[in-house]
Amino acid sequence: MTQDRTSAVTVAEAAWGLDAPDWIMALAEACDRLGSQRAAADALGYSPAVVNQVLRNTYRGDMRKVEDKVRGAFLGETVACPVLGALTKDRCRENQALPFAATNSVRVRLWRACRGGCPHAKGGEHAE
Repeated sequence: MTQDRTSAVTVAEAAWGLDAPDWIMALAEACDRLGSQRAAADALGYSPAVVNQVLRNTYRGDMRKVEDKVRGAFLGETVACPVLGALTKDRCRENQALPFAATNSVRVRLWRACRGGCPHAKGGEHAE
C-alpha cells in the first residue's frame, strides 16, 4: 500500500498562511522539486529536522541564518563580499562560519573582513 506524501508547499501554507515569506515558499518548492525535505536539507547543509521545523513554523533556532541559506541556495540572491566579490548568501554564511586559518591568505582576509565591519556579517555570532 502506497502512502501519499503531503507536499511541502501544502505543509508550509498550512503553517505560515497565505502570507508566507517568499523564502519559505522557495524552500517548500525546493523540497517538492528535489523529492524530499532531506534533499533540500542536504543542499542547505542542515538536517531534515530543521527543514521540517522551518516549514511548520516551529523552528527555534536562528531563522535569519536559514533564510540566508535558502535565499542563496534556492533564490540565487547574492552579496558583494569585500574579499571574494559577488557570491550567494549561503556561501557568505558559510565563509563567516569558517575558523581562522593562518596558513591560507584568503581565509585570513575573510576572517578579518567578516569580523571587521562587513555589512553582510551577522553580528558577533561568528567571532569565537
